[in-house]
Amino acid sequence: MTVPACRPLIILCPGRSFSSVLCTAIGQHPELCDLPEIYLGIADSVGELLDRASERGKRYLAYGLVRVIAELYQGDQSEDSAQAAWAWLRQRRDWSTGRLFHALAERVAPRQLVDKSPTHGQPDNLQRLRAIFPQARFLHLLRHPRGNCASLYKVHAQRASSAGSQDALLLAEQVERQWLKVHRHILAFTATLPAGQVMRLRGEDALAEPELYFAQLAEWLGIRTDAAAIDAMLHPEDSPYARPGPPSAPYGNNPGFIDDPRLRRGWPATGPLQGPLEWSPLGAGFTAETLALARQFGYH
Repeated sequence: MTVPACRPLIILCPGRSFSSVLCTAIGQHPELCDLPEIYLGIADSVGELLDRASERGKRYLAYGLVRVIAELYQGDQSEDSAQAAWAWLRQRRDWSTGRLFHALAERVAPRQLVDKSPTHGQPDNLQRLRAIFPQARFLHLLRHPRGNCASLYKVHAQRASSAGSQDALLLAEQVERQWLKVHRHILAFTATLPAGQVMRLRGEDALAEPELYFAQLAEWLGIRTDAAAIDAMLHPEDSPYARPGPPSAPYGNNPGFIDDPRLRRGWPATGPLQGPLEWSPLGAGFTAETLALARQFGYH
């Protein structure tokens, strides 16, 4: 099943790039529909995705998708609807993830989907998404590496501490490599797209002047740019996914965003591009490669 002129907006970025709030905000436009993290890009079939979600500590991979199925097919996100959604997915294990993605697109038509699952920055996942939606628009979302890596370090450090092992130096190097690697993957992928199919946006700019950048984004997408449509995008808290889900699918998005889903206007504090990194045990700064790419993105 396909949807004529089905052109979702797919947001590409490393994790912790303001993607939760911006995806949800953008999806409040009357002609768009936001999704939580549904992870359909990581697998070829629904069964494969469910199997990965059944692994220890990976159940979160299905939370967002369960919430979407409950909302779109059951009309709410009660626990009864969530259980029905789990069953609905198990009954469709043989479906390709592309078929399911198109089914969701049909369900919300004529609105277009807005998706931002954090695994989109991997090459295989990018190619899978392109095969599913050849006409999709891709938004390459940026965040200053100091702010992005500090946030990533905090998340990884908490996970490492919970697991009983933590190597601060290794983690510091890991988060910088992640920022650099994901953006390089995205740049390589978007370089192959036709003109007009990709837009690059610094998240800090969107948060500092949301009306300006949301209007530019809407114009690029060819959707309404009137004041009412742009105002709707200022209220991510209006999304049905901007609150905790039912017990069997409690999150499906960044927990910090779900706890406070409002759009906090203003340029986020980042600090300088150069200089010691507060999370580095050696007081090291960014590598020359990271500095060069960050400057290419307009950061200083």
